[in-house]
Amino acid sequence: MNAAREWLRPLMPDALAAFERAGDLSLAAYAAALTRDAPRAPALQSGEDLVELAAEACGRLYSPALGEALRRELHEDFHALTANHHGVDFHPEFFQGDLLFAMSCRHAVPLFNCGAVPGNNVAYPRGILLALENPGEASFRCRRLPVLPGRHRHVLVSVQPPFAASAVRLPSHMPGLPDTLPRAALDRLVQAVYLHPRVLAQGRFRDQASLMNSLLWQEVMDRACPVPPLVSLDMQQLCAALIRADLERPDSLVGRLLLQPPLVAAIWEELNGQRACWTGTRQDLQRGSFLFWGVDGEGRALALRPSQDRRSLVAVRDAGWRLPLQSAPLSRALEQERILPTLFLYFTTVSAARGLRCTGGIFQTSYLPRMVHGLADALRRCGEPGMADRLRESFSPCPACTGLLPLRLPCPGGPLQSAGQGAGAADLWLAGGLSPALWQAMRQTRVRDALAVSLPYHYEDLAGQAMQPSLLARLLEQVPPARSLPFTGSRTAEACTSERHHA
Repeated sequence: MNAAREWLRPLMPDALAAFERAGDLSLAAYAAALTRDAPRAPALQSGEDLVELAAEACGRLYSPALGEALRRELHEDFHALTANHHGVDFHPEFFQGDLLFAMSCRHAVPLFNCGAVPGNNVAYPRGILLALENPGEASFRCRRLPVLPGRHRHVLVSVQPPFAASAVRLPSHMPGLPDTLPRAALDRLVQAVYLHPRVLAQGRFRDQASLMNSLLWQEVMDRACPVPPLVSLDMQQLCAALIRADLERPDSLVGRLLLQPPLVAAIWEELNGQRACWTGTRQDLQRGSFLFWGVDGEGRALALRPSQDRRSLVAVRDAGWRLPLQSAPLSRALEQERILPTLFLYFTTVSAARGLRCTGGIFQTSYLPRMVHGLADALRRCGEPGMADRLRESFSPCPACTGLLPLRLPCPGGPLQSAGQGAGAADLWLAGGLSPALWQAMRQTRVRDALAVSLPYHYEDLAGQAMQPSLLARLLEQVPPARSLPFTGSRTAEACTSERHHA
């Protein structure tokens, strides 16, 4: 166990340390602690414009009542889960992260999701993910079940066109899935999520994805389960509107950042090589994109780097693509969706500038503080020590949330029998949904137990290959016995809770 955990530690150091420190807490107590912050200085800018923007978008997409609920949530606790790719959260890691974050919410569950990802990303927004074990295979990989055609799989989610009912279809042949999997039940799930009339009425895929995620949440939850409604919004679109407003205020953090060439140069140097930022030279870019992603004529991402004079952005693979770092051209490009904010610029806009407490996953917990510290160092280099100090004093660290998978599907007789398989939204739906009993069992699960059953998944995911049986066996020695709970569905879900924790 220790060898595998130590192998993971440098890859997810802050998240692993946070989960280990909280080992004796229940998941409910851990989630409650996410809202407890030490007193800190006021943010550089008011976050009220973000609250109003999110509440308006929520009211338009969902209902005016839910828009008001989101406004209350953000006023009482200025937080959001920012770990997910935009789409339908069938993925076990994202879905169970949503559930854990929901334990910290009262009125609504705000998800601000990354839409600057292609349609074939790990969250698989064009289909259903099922957590099924292959006989004889010790693998925690999800199985993909396409629902939408693949023609937009390389198009960024934020700018994808909407799909029509005629494009929605479960494949007639589902290789790798057991014959016992109920086809009729999956058809009903597709009907409830992808073919809902309100989904089909939307003019953009990003809005369809928001609604589908909320509908899936409703489908999975038992009516008696006391879980707030989920609000799923595209972070790139929220951020684009805020940046356009900030460009009109050169004294804003983003106004300074984008319109002052010396600061552009300093930020490039301070964060070059950092995760979720960019890696490159003045002539080339090996990874990521600087400040924005460009969007080509087909909706695909263009990696951007700064020009030699730091007064423009240029595309790495399109010599004719250039965007001046000036207020009017940037605002037009955002409005026309020719550019989308990168993660760095998004977090600068909502977290560094406005003080939103972003709750993240195993990587974001580490890279978000590094982004903010690098930005503060760049400001100091450019003669802004006061703003640099205020930024450090007002920044709220990114709590780890997504990455624990305590809800398990049993795998009787297989290599994963001791741990089971992390359940995704479709798996839980097929098992009868999240009942009040299972919700309480999850809330009472200890963080250390949830971490123990999650480490094999993370090891395989980060190593990029199935685990060796001997290593898996050592990891699973620490897995607590599961407590089965009653369901009406054809499958059974379990929470990784020992009976002693319910005494």
